[in-house]
Amino acid sequence: MKDGTNIVLIGFMGTGKSLVGKELARRLELGYVDTDELIEKKEGKAIPEIFAQKGEDYFRQREKEVIKEISKFKGYVISTGGGAVLSPENIKCLKENGYLVCLTANTEVILQRTKNQNGERPLLNGFRNKKKRIQELLKVRKPYYQQADFTIDTSSLSIPQIVNAIIAVLPGRELKVRVGDRTYPIYVGGSIEETGKIASRLGLKGKILVISDRNVFPIYGKKVANSLQRKKFLVSSLVIPPGERYKSLSQAKKMYNFCIDLEMDRTSSILALGGGVVGDLSGFVAATFLRGVNFVVVPTSLLAQVDSSVGGKVGVNLPQGKNLVGCFYQPKFVLIDPGVLKTLPPRRVREGIAEVIKCAIIDNDNFFSYLEKNITRALKKDPHTLRFLINKAIQTKIKVVEQDEREEKGIRQILNFGHTLGHAIEKASGYRRYTHGEAVAIGMVGESMIAEKIGLFSPSGLQNLIRLLVRAKLPVKAKGVDAEKIFRALKVDKKIREGKQVFALPEAIGRIVLVDEIPQSLVRKVIQEIVS
Repeated sequence: MKDGTNIVLIGFMGTGKSLVGKELARRLELGYVDTDELIEKKEGKAIPEIFAQKGEDYFRQREKEVIKEISKFKGYVISTGGGAVLSPENIKCLKENGYLVCLTANTEVILQRTKNQNGERPLLNGFRNKKKRIQELLKVRKPYYQQADFTIDTSSLSIPQIVNAIIAVLPGRELKVRVGDRTYPIYVGGSIEETGKIASRLGLKGKILVISDRNVFPIYGKKVANSLQRKKFLVSSLVIPPGERYKSLSQAKKMYNFCIDLEMDRTSSILALGGGVVGDLSGFVAATFLRGVNFVVVPTSLLAQVDSSVGGKVGVNLPQGKNLVGCFYQPKFVLIDPGVLKTLPPRRVREGIAEVIKCAIIDNDNFFSYLEKNITRALKKDPHTLRFLINKAIQTKIKVVEQDEREEKGIRQILNFGHTLGHAIEKASGYRRYTHGEAVAIGMVGESMIAEKIGLFSPSGLQNLIRLLVRAKLPVKAKGVDAEKIFRALKVDKKIREGKQVFALPEAIGRIVLVDEIPQSLVRKVIQEIVS
């Protein structure tokens, strides 16, 4: 990939690693190496000959040596042998600078693909019941294959389709958001020190006001400012207090005054450096000052990276409720640097994961099962896992936003899953007891309970969601919050249409529908359950 990370294909024989690897390398213009081919070249003989003459132990040792050698490569597609994953040492080497993609297929497909390769598959040679042998090997290797960052079932896919599927989930790419008559990029996997270079390349110039908060600016403010100054931008900064309660009209007024004092004009830019509050507030000011100045987003929290930085929703809160004043205002570009998450406190990682889980329920495509397998790695801030989660969540949101930028068709409202109750919980608890992501986690449970009680969502689906949220160390109940305050907060919700409360409810993991005929008595009952 562009950042030098290797793409490593692992998986059982007959899943297409070699053919896919060569085509993937060609498409991405990367180097290519096949561990089996490299071993054959070094030994001067084919793999079956090595097995026959020197045995599997000798082959595995040579395989280790080769993998250790190629793990130092940068920007390669690497196809590995089916048994390479059996060595923890191999996995460690490949993961050091590699994004692991496991290709899999069902037993019948593997049998069909390997049936005419007599003598070419040493581990199948001599076995009359090859299907049983494949099943035995797959059972042993399954836990090792599960260490991949992502798995793609190739059973019914062509080589081009497999390559497309891999490219779709790769981190570190430039994603495009196409809304109305304009397109803007989201750079996933870049460095915040590239901010100035990107801004200059996209034609921004003159004055840039960097808005950040007291938590973020001391860590990253200077790096961003320096990158902009290197490209001759006139940089100023404004540091605001952190916290949801400062996302207000009074704070916006202070920011307007600051912009006036700087003599900013309509060619100037506002850059949001921080989490969701900084992004929403800065975007609102950018959209309304002088009827619109350029806006750039450099999100530094996982929550902002996967949610608020994408889609163009900007705004402020009123005492009566959250995000009641705002507009849709798309940025010139978004730069997402997963490296900044190293300094993110564990609680802030967890709240970001809540929004990732929401995306997995909206657009599953194996995303939910991936989270089930990799949630512990995400909590530990494993860089490969986080980059995949960010990339996948953003793709989910882009797909929805492009269909309904301004929430006029009802499509974009599915992104509100968990937010109707979640926002009410935040309001009822004074924006202090729960973070936004924690409130959304509880909201997803409550709204899934509503869906289950009206026969829309299965009990098993509800339990799977709760189980994943618990494993993510997120709250599933709003204990201690006044139920009546939550119910009253629902009455001041921007999603109300013609007096009816609209809920985005799960019909299945992977499908959300909008429902506006929920009895108030049922809503009250669910609220009582989630606060008890």
